[in-house]
This record gives sequence, C-alpha cells and structure tokens, in this order.
Amino acid sequence: MTVLTKLGAAVAAVLCCSASVGLAAVRAAPAARSASATMTGTASAASTAAPPSHVPVFAYFYQWFNPSSWDRAKQDLPLAGKYSSDDPHVLRDQIEAARAAGIDGFLTSWKSTATLNRRLDLLISVARSERLDLGVVYEALDFSRRPLPVQTVKHDMLYLVTSRSAGLKSTYYGRPVIIWTGTDQYSAADVRSVRAAIGDRAYLLAASKQVADYERIADIVDGEAYYWSSANPDNPATPAKLEAMGKAVHAHGGLWIAPAASGYDGRTLGGSRVIDRKDGQTLVHSLSNAFATSPDCVGLISWNEWSENTYIEPGRKYGDKEITVLRNYLRQRASGAPVRGSGADSSEGGSGSNWTGARAALTLVAFTAAGALVLLAKERRKRRVRPGGGRPERL
Repeated sequence: MTVLTKLGAAVAAVLCCSASVGLAAVRAAPAARSASATMTGTASAASTAAPPSHVPVFAYFYQWFNPSSWDRAKQDLPLAGKYSSDDPHVLRDQIEAARAAGIDGFLTSWKSTATLNRRLDLLISVARSERLDLGVVYEALDFSRRPLPVQTVKHDMLYLVTSRSAGLKSTYYGRPVIIWTGTDQYSAADVRSVRAAIGDRAYLLAASKQVADYERIADIVDGEAYYWSSANPDNPATPAKLEAMGKAVHAHGGLWIAPAASGYDGRTLGGSRVIDRKDGQTLVHSLSNAFATSPDCVGLISWNEWSENTYIEPGRKYGDKEITVLRNYLRQRASGAPVRGSGADSSEGGSGSNWTGARAALTLVAFTAAGALVLLAKERRKRRVRPGGGRPERL
C-alpha cells in the first residue's frame, strides 16, 4: 500500500470518527430531554423515576400578560416577543424550555377571575401533556396590597379543590399544592376557617416573611413557601434566615419550599433595590443557599416575573444565560460533582468556551490533514530523486 493510500485511509477513519462524535453531540440534548420527560403522572411512578435524593425545583410562573403589558415597568423583553398568556404555542414553548432546564414544575400565580381561570385551564392542559407538575400561588392581596375578604379566599380555594383537583394533583406530593400569599395579614381564626373548608384535599402552605409569622399558624397549615425575590445571596444574613425558616417548618413537620432567585431590580416599580445577576453567579449562590436548608422543594424566582427582573425566561438582555446555568448546576448536583462557580460546563455556551467533542474531532482532522500534506510532499521529493543521483522522474 502506498504512503498516499495509507494517509487517505487514516484521514477517512478520523473523518468517520468525527462524524460519529458529531452525531452523538447532536443527539445528546434530545436524549437528555426525552429522559427528563419520562416522568409519569403518579406519585409511585415519580418515586421510581427520580433518585431518592432528588429535590424538585418549581419555578414561579405568571399568566397575567397581554401584549399591552409589555409597555409598562419593563427593562427587557422576552425573545418570544410581546406575548399573550392566552397563546398556547408560547405556553408550550415555555414549558418545554423549563423541562429541558431541569425544572420539575410551575407555581402559577392565580386568583379567581374569568381571564385567569381560562388561563389556568390552558396551563393545566398543556402541563399535563408535557408532564410538568403544577402548584397554585393564591394571590390573596389586592392591587393595593390589602387582604381580600376571607370569604372570597375560602370560595376561591374551594373552587380549586373541587373543580381543578385532578389537574392540579402533584406528582411529588399526591395532592394539589396551594400557597396562600399574605397569610401574615389574616388572623389565625381566618386561616383555620379556610383550612376547615378545604380539609385535606390540598396542601395549604403559608407564605410568611418571618419565622414568628409562620409559627403563629404552623399548626393549621401544611408548611411554608418563602417568596424572597430581593435576597442578596452573598449577605451572610440571607442563608442564616433561610436556615432558621427551614428548621422551623421541619420542626412542625411541614413542607418547606426554599427560595432561590436569579437577581432583582425593582426600579421600574418605584423601588431602589438592585441585586446584580453577576453573569449567573447570583443564581448559583442562591440555589446553594436554598439546597443547604434541606428543602422539600426549591421555589425558583422566577420563570417570567419581568417587572421585578427576576425572570430566567430567555430575553434580549441576558439571552438564555440563567437557563444554562440552572441546567448545569442541577446536572452537577445530581451527579454528586462539586458545583463550579458559574454552574456551566465546558460543553455549553454558558461557560464561555465552545470546545465540544465534535470540535475536538474536527480539529484532529485538520491536524491529520496537515500532516498528510507534509508527508505527501516528502514522498514526492523522494520519488523525483532516484538513488544514485539520476535525473528526476516525470510524474
């Protein structure tokens, strides 16, 4: 076999190898997503599919958007455009993206209005088809932050547990999960009357701001979902406060949903507090603080709160940075590997490196081809000069 033939065979072999690596890289993401989508709609199947140490991550989700909503108090816009929460195509894209990022469920903000009831039904329908868990965040405060009448609260929660119970049954907890915002502004007697009305047909969680406020009603509710969107994860007081709340909830045998946020900017709402995202570092530190409290669930703030700028939904300003960071953080945590600072690995854009298996193979091809050209040139020189100094051969 000539040198040229051998080189050709070698290059072909490397090209074949690179093609296989490239195909494997392309197939990896859909395969991972497919594995994530195998979770069934029953609690027993979920416990089989998920490792015992798996702590679900639910993202706070909002369905109050009309095209005109994007013209008020916004610093950024989604890559999906000025969407409406009535658009089923946008909703399905949101759920698919959340699932691919490792999010197990949405905690959707809701109160009983014709519009939000319609949108809740749409969310239930699409989420069930995509095997995404759902919980409801009941907004018990009006636009001026005043508590709704307790009879209204009772009526609305009864509506959920009677007419929407099947669609809201949690894969992880076996019953619907309802988070009651503003519980601090209701008396213990009011909370007890709502609890008596819905019975054990749902997990009823408080949304207290202080340990004392939670403990005031701890024997009535089933736990606590702490919504802390403006927390600075680098402040030592933040993990200490989360730890105290988590210990209090677990001491009462409650369900503890620990908060984690990507950042915060409330200036468009008249505030001045800003927690910089730090290129994904804020989300990583916030997730680490949350998981350190041994939560039953992590409540990610948020999928699409665009006014407080806590969203991780892809937008014009940050792209899909936080989604990449979240996905890699959860993968590393699940594997038991130490979570690196950015939460991004070297195979995805979030790390700042584009080095992949496919690129490595292509680079190897380039080096092999260059070596082949050098060897070919040497072979030609040998063939042109005969042993003994004769004149060059004609090729």
